[in-house]
Amino acid sequence: MIPYFAQPQLHLGPLTIHAFGALVATGILLALRLIRKRAPRAGLDPALAERLAMRMVVVGFISAHLVDRIAYYPRDVLAHPQSLLYIWESISSFGGFLGASLVAIWFVRGQVGSLGWRYLDLIASAFPLAWVFGRCGCAVAFDHPGLATHFFMGERYTDNVVRHNLGLYEALYTLGLLAIFQLLGKGQPRAPGLFVAALALAYAPVRFALDFLRIEDATYFGLTPGQYGSILLVVVGLAIIRHASRRSTIANPGSTAPG
Repeated sequence: MIPYFAQPQLHLGPLTIHAFGALVATGILLALRLIRKRAPRAGLDPALAERLAMRMVVVGFISAHLVDRIAYYPRDVLAHPQSLLYIWESISSFGGFLGASLVAIWFVRGQVGSLGWRYLDLIASAFPLAWVFGRCGCAVAFDHPGLATHFFMGERYTDNVVRHNLGLYEALYTLGLLAIFQLLGKGQPRAPGLFVAALALAYAPVRFALDFLRIEDATYFGLTPGQYGSILLVVVGLAIIRHASRRSTIANPGSTAPG
């Protein structure tokens, strides 16, 4: 059992820095550095890649808050609609994915050929690095408590019950995903869209399963908003693979073996 401890904080005058925010910021900065490093090797503009990533982060954080309030606390939003403006409060990871995806769609539509997908792949390849730190922040804050458990990695929660720390589980899983993406990023150039599709398909089933362990989570027809988001991620991942395959076939019409 992991003993419970309060989230570390640093007080700088009127400003309070929480461990969660510090870890999230660290993850974003390290991912941006990785993007800048890998861009020239991929024949891409580092400045453009960094601007795109930052737009995805900013829009993602805004949509993360909006989706969290609307999907998880609809009654509270109806009673206090001004809470939608407090973007520094609660956030939803799938809300962040939605905002980032809208920026990605806008970017790809403005590029020629597969260039837009190559930039998205670059960002997707660095995403696990940021996500590891982000989920470590969730683990430290213990803001995703699960059901009571006797599992050796369970942690005593504020209610004095040993529970699953779902943020910790995701952090550990993403650490393995980061290692795989690091290896893939060092090899030969991949088909445009591969990293985006791989990220969606690798994360979706794990998140879908972990959401069954959540407590006090909003559900709609028996599933959480995160589980519906996971299903959508699978659909998107498969659609990207299909689109990439069709694009490859059109670009290399003679590559198909005769029947």
